[in-house]
Amino acid sequence: MQNKEVNGILALRITWLGLIANLVLAILKGFIGFISNSSALIADAGHSFSDLISDVITLWAVRMSNIPKDKNHPYGHGKFETIGTFFISILLILTGIGVAWHLFNKFNIPEIPGIISLWMAAVAIVVKETLFHITRIISKKTSSKILLANAWHHRSDAISSVAALIGIGGSQLGVPLMDPLAGVIVSGLIIKTGINIGYESIKELTDEIVEEEIINELGKILKDIEGVDNFHEMRARKMGPHLLVDLHIQVNNMMSISAAHQVAERVRLTILNKIPAVNEVLVHVDAENDFVDEKEETRINTDIALMRPQIKIENDVKKVIKQIPEILGITHIYCHYLGKKLTVQVNIILNTEMRISDAQKIASIARKRIEKIYDIDAADLHLELEDNY
Repeated sequence: MQNKEVNGILALRITWLGLIANLVLAILKGFIGFISNSSALIADAGHSFSDLISDVITLWAVRMSNIPKDKNHPYGHGKFETIGTFFISILLILTGIGVAWHLFNKFNIPEIPGIISLWMAAVAIVVKETLFHITRIISKKTSSKILLANAWHHRSDAISSVAALIGIGGSQLGVPLMDPLAGVIVSGLIIKTGINIGYESIKELTDEIVEEEIINELGKILKDIEGVDNFHEMRARKMGPHLLVDLHIQVNNMMSISAAHQVAERVRLTILNKIPAVNEVLVHVDAENDFVDEKEETRINTDIALMRPQIKIENDVKKVIKQIPEILGITHIYCHYLGKKLTVQVNIILNTEMRISDAQKIASIARKRIEKIYDIDAADLHLELEDNY
């Protein structure tokens, strides 16, 4: 079974466990808070109910984000997880505001809650803190932002239960105002958690730059790959639990296309193997360095003009070569567009009986005539002897 499938199963299992726990806690807190007249515990029950809804959203988002890429989603479905995280943040904020609005009316007529509400708050703390640690461990293992958001949702519920415990305890000791005050503090914690989670999801949805450590790790990997002379414009963006990476590499400017493609593939596969969170890598190959300062992203050639395509250059070169009868044919023509200049490499066929000195003279004549073509800066002639066998 692949790692992604295992991670998906782990994410679903811990979410189901949290959902069941939140369902039980929401019912118990609400019931006991009602019969014991505890405003703090009722507020805490509202938090657990929001946790329950967030678990449902998490289940949906985890299932969606693990669907393989398709025609309509060529980069996969990872953004559904981010959308789910954003909805959880909105839910938390609305829950916190609703709870606070309800509890402000309790300050005028505070009541002393029953002792059973104290025990309920203590049990809730233990359960939610345990869920927090388990969910956070699995979120790190699966690189899932929504699981991490859900983990902190468990932690915020545990903290709100601590506030409820203090409020209920204070009321039991003769300060009735402590119970509704604790409830308002709980609502504040809920709102704060929602804002933090929402901010992170917005950063991801707007493709804000990922952690600097990812870019640094990419740089270390590229330095050790043979054939990569330089690299720049490294970018990575989140797609739910995955990362999409694109970058530019510089290779030897006389390297063939197939050899450069091999280097690019080596880069792509190495990154995929060494950084499990990366799901897609796009490598752009450069034949020359077009950057002065990677940090400031200042280009050398900001006014690059396109030169004529190779097919037109080849046609002009062939016309020139045909005017030299000693040249029997052409095997290859290569165009090198470097530094705003065009260099042409031409492999010509000569008679096997020809002396080397005569062959050099003919190549020199051909070179000079080719360089007279208006947009060719230099010509490089390679001699090949005719093969009669």
